[in-house]
Formats: sequence, C-alpha cells, structure tokens
Amino acid sequence: MPIPIIDLFAGPGGLGEGFSSLRDHKNKPVFDIALSIEKDPIAHKTLTLRAVFRRLRDTKHIEHYYAYIRNEIDESTFRKIPAIAKAFSYAEKEARCLELGKADEDSIDKEIRSALRDQKTWVLIGGPPCQAYSLAGRARRVNDKTFNDDVKHFLYREYLRIIKVHRPTVFVMENVKGLLSAKHKEEGVFAHILDDMDKAGYEIRSLVTDSPIRPRDYVVEAEKYGIPQMRRRVILLGVKKNSGLVTATLKPK
Repeated sequence: MPIPIIDLFAGPGGLGEGFSSLRDHKNKPVFDIALSIEKDPIAHKTLTLRAVFRRLRDTKHIEHYYAYIRNEIDESTFRKIPAIAKAFSYAEKEARCLELGKADEDSIDKEIRSALRDQKTWVLIGGPPCQAYSLAGRARRVNDKTFNDDVKHFLYREYLRIIKVHRPTVFVMENVKGLLSAKHKEEGVFAHILDDMDKAGYEIRSLVTDSPIRPRDYVVEAEKYGIPQMRRRVILLGVKKNSGLVTATLKPK
C-alpha cells in the first residue's frame, strides 16, 4: 500500500509531484497524495487536475486527459465523461482550497484524519509561505513598520501545530535560503524552528550531509543533483525520534 502524503501550503503541487512520481521495482507508486491544502484558487485548480491525472494515469482513460490538455476537447466535455467525473469526485476530496491559519483547526484536523484512514506511517510535506523570509522580500520592506506583524511570519506555527497533533513519521519542510538569516523581532527564525522541532520530538536531518553542524548544511543546491536550474532551497527532513529510520544523503551528479 502506498505511503500517504499530506501536503500543506501546497501551491500548484510541485513537491507532491516529486513524491507521487516515485515508483517501486514493480512500477507501483511508493507514495499517494492523500490530502493537499492550498488557499490560492488558481493553484488549487492545478492541484485538482493533477489529482485527476493520478487517478487516470494507469488506465485507458488517460487519453481523455491528454485530449483535454491539448485543447482537443473543452472542460465541459471532459468532465462529462463518466470515468473523468468519477476521478474529479475523488480529486475534489483530495485537493482542498483552504487557508491555513484562518480555516477552523478542528475542520483541518478532521480532514487530515479522514485522509490518513488510521494509517500510522505517513509523510507530511510542504513549506509555509516564504515572502517574509526571502532576501528580496526583506529588502523591499526594510522600512516597513508592519513587517514584524506580517502573518507570513506565523504560518510556520500552523505547520508545527499539525506536526504536534498528528505526529507524522517523517516530514519535509521546504523554504527559501533567506530563512537561514531571517530574524523576527531580532531573534533568529531558523534556530527557533530547529528548537521547536526538537521539542516536538523530531530529529532534523540534512539531505546533503550525514552530520549537519551549520545552517547552510540544510541548503540543497539543485544544479548539483541533475536539475537544470540554479535553485537553492532550505529543506528540513524531520524524522520522529526513536523511529529507527535510516536516511541517506543525495549524491551530486
């Protein structure tokens, strides 16, 4: 059975796409996106359509998806096909248009429990909005007296709350490199996050070194691993303490 994924602050689903594309030696999916949450309606539409794709990709009905993508049929015609309508019915439960931090916490928790279906081994992924941490964003707002009150500083707390309540086996938290130097009211944000995760019962591991000792040890430089982009991201791999899980680091190409 595939390992369920809960994707928070999902955007159009790029991180989830990476997980959902992984197959085992029998060509079966290793992971399954059980629930994705995103507040932007356009990004949410993409999440929904990709959820439809995953329901169809190993069936003969995938031809209808590609016909729609190529504009050979319109959306109304696409949705009226019985197999597509059924896939959309599932996708609309998987991809939820909700704003974390504002949506009712009890409702969010209920959605997560329903998606997990009592499975104890699962993975939480996602990254709280990064504008408040990015170097460019901070530079633009250097004289902005409201900067310290920006709600984007606090959305990480919702990610942490869900970790504490639902106890994923593993989590992957992604953010911009500026997170390492970001401060909120003169306190370092990154050190605070590491301390919070330790208190929550998680070891924070690096994807690029077995023994992280510096903040930059959590930076993944995409171009070193076969990605045709100079994209630098902080990625925290949280593993539940005493789980016995062994992780391996990425090997440069």
